[in-house]
Amino acid sequence: MTTSVLHHFPREPRRWPTWAFDAILWILFLGPMLSPLFRASGLPLVAESGQLARDMLATFVCPTPERSYLLFGLPMAVCARCWGATIGLWAARLLVGGRFPGMTRLLDGFRAMPWWARLALCATPFLLWPLEIVGHYRGAWHAPLWLLLLNGAQAGFFAGLFFCSIWPGLWPTAGRQPPTSIPAVTR
Repeated sequence: MTTSVLHHFPREPRRWPTWAFDAILWILFLGPMLSPLFRASGLPLVAESGQLARDMLATFVCPTPERSYLLFGLPMAVCARCWGATIGLWAARLLVGGRFPGMTRLLDGFRAMPWWARLALCATPFLLWPLEIVGHYRGAWHAPLWLLLLNGAQAGFFAGLFFCSIWPGLWPTAGRQPPTSIPAVTR
């Protein structure tokens, strides 16, 4: 009887390209600012596409389009809260991609949680959105735009952490796992 050792090299999970994630973030960040720029240009088709972007986002995405920052005297395509969410998404992307030394343990602990627990934790900051919107429309308060921006940024940051944690290959790993040795018995 002889004993040999078989090496099992775990297959790395399929990685998605990070450029696609970054491209989505750039579109989300720059798109709302391009809309008033396009509308202010007055150029045929360009101005109409800027207006179309504003109308589509204000109708189907943004809950309070009247609370937008003005660029060139025209409102951005989304409200300050929604644009703040894109800033928060970028902050999370930069934090995860940069792996700041003081945050490594915290981020690794977050990534070790099951996906459903990460989703529940990251969805919690979004509960401030309906509270702020209902309070605004009922006349209980009128939050300044900078507060909406901060509200969106904190919610976007947690959403960004969640998306970074589920995007295959985006979350940095400490290194490849060592091969697993499996003893095999041959007769």
